[in-house]
Amino acid sequence: MTYIRSGWTSAVKQLPIAILLFLYQLLWSVFLYKIIHSAIIPVLQRYPDSGPGELSRLLFLVEGQMGLAGNSQLRLYGGLLAGMMLIRLLLTPLIRSGIYHGLLEEKDRDGAGWLFFEGIRKRWKPVSLFYVIELVLILLPAYWLVPKIYNQSIPLLNGDHHAFLLTGAALASWGVWIFLVKKLLEYALLGWISGAGLFVSLLWCARRLIQVIWISVLLGGLCLLVCSLFTAGAWIWTGMLGLILHQTYPLIGSFLRIWQTASQFHLWKTGTEK
Repeated sequence: MTYIRSGWTSAVKQLPIAILLFLYQLLWSVFLYKIIHSAIIPVLQRYPDSGPGELSRLLFLVEGQMGLAGNSQLRLYGGLLAGMMLIRLLLTPLIRSGIYHGLLEEKDRDGAGWLFFEGIRKRWKPVSLFYVIELVLILLPAYWLVPKIYNQSIPLLNGDHHAFLLTGAALASWGVWIFLVKKLLEYALLGWISGAGLFVSLLWCARRLIQVIWISVLLGGLCLLVCSLFTAGAWIWTGMLGLILHQTYPLIGSFLRIWQTASQFHLWKTGTEK
């Protein structure tokens, strides 16, 4: 709880960055919504009404399958989504570099906004390198897991409990692997960009792994609770109030993610001081 309280203090100082991330997510959502709206709504409008027979629906599906084979718009939408994903992959390490730099320099200097953009300029190269390593390590088990899960798809559809347990165990193991990779590389990156030492930071993370997990579980659970409350409120109070609640949550979620990063940072900082 000491590190979580310290993380809260640092997260409050980075509140302008949380607002910036909220605007970034809002802009991303608007573009994604426009693409999906322009691609899906025309198709749904042509879906046949329920009638006495299923011939109209069958003809709709056959026409759609034939249209997908040579549809240029499909390639256009696929290219737009791939381009948006590429932009997001390029922006993610830049955002991380600004947040880490703000945490490293928060005692010596004021102005979270200036520190954020200064961190992008100074630290984007090592953060981008570690981000690429993280993506490779996260996706590496997919080479073995995806074919096995695909082979279990038919037994899963048939209600095979054994296949369900195997698939659940494989996905859970993958989730644990992703968590460990993210946290170990986060501590290694902090040691690298601060000059405290990569291996020293990794060793500290391994020695304090229980605390690392507890911080993630507590703040991750808090984020899930807040998300559930906002979602339930948007379902209960429909209309303008529900829309406001739905659009406000990304701001709270951005702040909570910064809080979690700041709490892990203070745990790491304790190890480097020792």
